[in-house]
Amino acid sequence: MSFEDVAYWTDRIIASALRNLAAEWHFLTIMGIAFALSLFMDLWRRRNLRERYLSRNFRVDLTYAGLDLAHVPHFFILVPLGTLLAGWLKANAAWMEIEAASSLPLGAQLLLAFLLLDFWVYWWHRLQHFSSVFWQFHKTHHSQEVLNPLTVFRITVIDRIIMLLVFALPPVILDIRFEYPLAMLMLIQLHQLIIHSDTGWNFGPLEKIFISPSYHEVHHSIAPEHRDRNFGGALVIWDHLFGTYAERSKDRLEYGLVGERIPESYLRQFFVPIAGLFALARVRFFSSRQTEPEIDRQVAA
Repeated sequence: MSFEDVAYWTDRIIASALRNLAAEWHFLTIMGIAFALSLFMDLWRRRNLRERYLSRNFRVDLTYAGLDLAHVPHFFILVPLGTLLAGWLKANAAWMEIEAASSLPLGAQLLLAFLLLDFWVYWWHRLQHFSSVFWQFHKTHHSQEVLNPLTVFRITVIDRIIMLLVFALPPVILDIRFEYPLAMLMLIQLHQLIIHSDTGWNFGPLEKIFISPSYHEVHHSIAPEHRDRNFGGALVIWDHLFGTYAERSKDRLEYGLVGERIPESYLRQFFVPIAGLFALARVRFFSSRQTEPEIDRQVAA
């Protein structure tokens, strides 16, 4: 490749990146607002900024966010796979459709989609914690010990592929082509960034309806009374209905994983789910070849 070819493609890439930034200024603005609020609370509480934002943990989150904002996983994996999946579901799963939903007014369709998706999020999130198999994909998100707004992006590509497969079902069931208004998408993004910011805020009277930073931080807490609690995505009603709500204590919360550590490296975290599944399979294989007393002795040890 000649120097002219390199210069040509470099200019094309830079121009494409600039167009992307211009088209997504609103989402970048939302990220700036979330970070400004988080930084304000860090300064207010006199936290160690070097420890929070110059740590390896934060750099890993920054890598996840950078690749996500550049749409690398979307262009190469998620969009092509999502297109194929949507076509297959439309062709082979029409029996799942609730046709009456498509005749509702647009506002009712949006509300119905929001409620169903949030309900879906709750049960999928709960399954990720209570299934040893699906936990292997989700635990990377919980490995962050210093929560910050970018922690919301700490999700491996393999986990995102599984989530794509799971969350392709609600639109098929509803049989509606809903597109959230831009203002709603911006609000959803701001909400997700803020609840991972470790600000400890609650929403006052709205705390009884919507997930707040204080509420979701309990979900990331490693305190015994907080583990596997507060699974809700946007609404608190599901945790209250199904008995998984935990109130925040006055003690300072600590985050991360309990009883295991995973590498603080974007590339190495890509293989964490695979390694976890192999470890599970190995344990179950050897357990199946042992007698019950031998297994009991291992558990007791």
